[in-house]
Amino acid sequence: MGSALPVGREVLIPRQLSVAIDEGGIRTASGMLPALLYTTEGLERHGQREMVFAVIRTGAPAPGYPLSMARTVHRLAAEGSLVEAGDVSVFGQPGIDIDGRVTGFVYAAAPEDIPVTATFERPPLVALPLLGGETAVVQRFGHARVLSLLGAQERYYPHPWWFRPGRAPVVDDAEFRAATMLSKAPAYNLPFLRVVHVADRLELTIAAGDATSYIGGADEELEAFEEALREAADVCAFLPGLADVPQTYVWAPGQQGPAAIVAPGGERSARIGCNFLLLVRGTAEPTARQVEDGFAVLLTGAMYARLRQAVEAGRPIEIGLPAGAVSTLALRLEPRPGPGTRPVQAVRPGPGTQSAPPSGTTGAAAAGPRQDGRALRHVDHGRIVLLTPEEQVRRATTAAELGDFIDRARGIVDRAFTGVRHGTEELMVEFRLGPSRPVAVRIMARPEAPPRELQVVLERQLLALRPPSIRHTEVAFQLHLQLSG
Repeated sequence: MGSALPVGREVLIPRQLSVAIDEGGIRTASGMLPALLYTTEGLERHGQREMVFAVIRTGAPAPGYPLSMARTVHRLAAEGSLVEAGDVSVFGQPGIDIDGRVTGFVYAAAPEDIPVTATFERPPLVALPLLGGETAVVQRFGHARVLSLLGAQERYYPHPWWFRPGRAPVVDDAEFRAATMLSKAPAYNLPFLRVVHVADRLELTIAAGDATSYIGGADEELEAFEEALREAADVCAFLPGLADVPQTYVWAPGQQGPAAIVAPGGERSARIGCNFLLLVRGTAEPTARQVEDGFAVLLTGAMYARLRQAVEAGRPIEIGLPAGAVSTLALRLEPRPGPGTRPVQAVRPGPGTQSAPPSGTTGAAAAGPRQDGRALRHVDHGRIVLLTPEEQVRRATTAAELGDFIDRARGIVDRAFTGVRHGTEELMVEFRLGPSRPVAVRIMARPEAPPRELQVVLERQLLALRPPSIRHTEVAFQLHLQLSG
């Protein structure tokens, strides 16, 4: 990622708002880029996530726009107006002190290991300046489309989190509007929605409920999606956020055929993020096809009603499509990440995934008596669901190392639940392991979430696990465990 050294601090509002300034290097495919990194301190007290403004050094004087933007965001946050990933700020007149072509900002989630010296209660946002018509394209056609083009321009996946003064615009508003098939379709901006093409499936994923339940009941995102489906025209676009997958479709006017940008080591992944979903209701044969950097799906009225009813009920659904590029349209619900968890994909077995018995594993620890007199629940041997093709797993690590890792993970779960009163019957722990990086974990449970204290301890201990040696690519799998009396 890079490194950072503290330069100083600007106090903008005494005891309320300041900006820490670091000087650092950003590691890219083209080499290290010298940068100034400005980090706000004081937005969180108003419920607004802190922000990072990163600017590549060009020899020009240090920019002042991060300080003025920090003041503006702080004032709006104090008034109750907050921004999140996918939101955009539009200027009345173009220009900031380091580039007169800037017409607005788009906000995106910061990388996990962003090289700043500040600490955060929650992951910060990065504020990215937009040039000329880029702002209008983000407003009309979604932030994911422009961020993907920025990723292609900088050769950085999924998109750069810094601003390079003098860079060329990635889109022209008039040209984009004239070329895209979405120009005549109404659109709903749904940054919480993820659209992923995986083999012969198109998956729609929404984070819903808390971090430990499969489905959390009433949910703002589900309600927003259901409202959009209810009010949508017969031809309507839904604009998602960027999916956390190794590849993302990218499109610009004049492009012939599909193209994607790829994360390092993600060339073999079958999962490709889509930047829009165009839903069409009609009487023709249901079908789906990949177009530009998204998907167009034709559904019958009955199919559309089933999808809407599933969203309204907060339950997953799969709809078969007899013709087209994919055979299944799937709605998936996954819990929001809680403290200590990382936002990774949690997928059900499908094309490209395999179920396998736990190799090289041993039985769980024996159960002792509960304090309430009933037999202590214990962890069963478990079931492994590979999210990475088996051949890719064999190339990335050894069965012995992976089996040892699974044993240690199962032992942590067993010890965490020993002697604790809880109503959890089934636990799913998803792991994503990559070369030279910490363990990433997602936990789901049913029918009840574990006690909050147990959840925190479990997450912390699983995240601290020593990973097996992983070469070349990511290894992802799920460990399904039954907790029986």
